[in-house]
Parts: sequence; C-alpha cells; structure tokens
Amino acid sequence: MKRSALTLLLVIIGIAFSQAQYLNYEIIEKMDYLRTNQMTTNKQSNTIAQYKIEGSPYLDDTFVNGTIYTTAKTQVPDVPLRYNIYNDNLEFKTNDGTILELAHPETVERAKMGEIEMIFTDYLTSTKNNKKGFFKVLAEGNLNLLAKPDIFYQEAKEEAAYKEAQPPMFIPKPDEYYLQKTGLPAIKIRNSKDIDALINAHKKEIDTFIKKNKVKFKSAEDLTQLVDYYNSL
Repeated sequence: MKRSALTLLLVIIGIAFSQAQYLNYEIIEKMDYLRTNQMTTNKQSNTIAQYKIEGSPYLDDTFVNGTIYTTAKTQVPDVPLRYNIYNDNLEFKTNDGTILELAHPETVERAKMGEIEMIFTDYLTSTKNNKKGFFKVLAEGNLNLLAKPDIFYQEAKEEAAYKEAQPPMFIPKPDEYYLQKTGLPAIKIRNSKDIDALINAHKKEIDTFIKKNKVKFKSAEDLTQLVDYYNSL
C-alpha cells in the first residue's frame, strides 16, 4: 500500500496532558493547515500491502472526524483520522479522498478520535531501550495510565500435509498497559513491583488497594481504578 507523507514543520515544546490546556491552542483551519504544511512524496511507506490479507492493521478501519493538537500549540479540528497499529502512526483523509500518513508523528501531542484520545510519547521497551509511539489515554493526573495497541502480522503459510494453505493475516493482540509520570518515559506494568519502582509516595496505600481490590494487571478497568485512586491521594 502506498501512502503519501505529510511533513509537519513544527517546533517541539513539550507534552500537554490537561484538558484545560487545550484552550491555549491556536485553532487552524484544516485546509489552511494542509495547504501550508503538506509536502507529499512518492516514497512507499512500510505498510504491508493489504491485498488478500485477512484482518486489519487498524484500531478502527473507519475514519473518524477528530482533532490534532500539535507540539507547536496549534489545534487542527475536523480531520478524518484513523490509527494504524502495525505502523504505529496516524492516517488522515483529505477532501479529495487521498490518504496521508504523518511523516513526523513526534510533532503531535495528542489526537482525539471520537471517544478515543491518543498521545505520542516516549516509552521503555522490555530491553530498556527508549522508543516513541502512540498510546491510548485511559487515566491522567500525577500518574498517567496508557494502553499500547498491539498486532501481529503472520506470513502466508503454504499448503502442507493435512493442512490447507493460509493467507497472510493481521492478528490483534491484547493491549499492553503502561504508567507514566510527567516528563518521564512510560513504563510497562506487569505487577505491583513495577508500580512500586515507579512511585515514590503512597506505596503503602497503593499496596493495600491492590490487595484489597485484587487488582488484575491485565485489566484496563482495574488499572484505571488504581491510577484514579493514586491521583486522588
């Protein structure tokens, strides 16, 4: 699949988490924004061609009218958006139906797509390497709860004895959950030890809450309640 690339020439000035901060964004009309910042290229993106591929690489195949908040404190409303899990990038559709992919996602602080909010931020991998990517926002405050969508691309399998051939496919995987303190990379949460290593205060209260409520660390609902509790202390 070929994707044109959109270059956003913006200055990175930090991450905004508070809803109230949105009032400080300069609202830019979509067409003016695209006209002044859009630079397309014929370079093929790293999206795998989806011809005859089962499943979908998207969080939602449908484009949803949303809003982009940039690191330059500009707000671009009414943009048809969707999130490509496989590429870990946002795509949007122009008035003529052209589908564009962000060439520099690091210029996006936050994107709202219906009920879903996503931020682009640093995170640590299991090997402690620092990466950047998009996350769904589940809870915010002194401690933020983020969800990382995941997907697996399975190559086509040839026909074998007693087995039919299988086409290539995208296989959804469960979200992975991360916690993040302001100004620091997000850290994947697997158990209470990961939380204890991240927080400095209220460790006793948090440990009690986890035991009392039998918090499951693979449950978005349980983790949201835990983070909301921590942010209330």
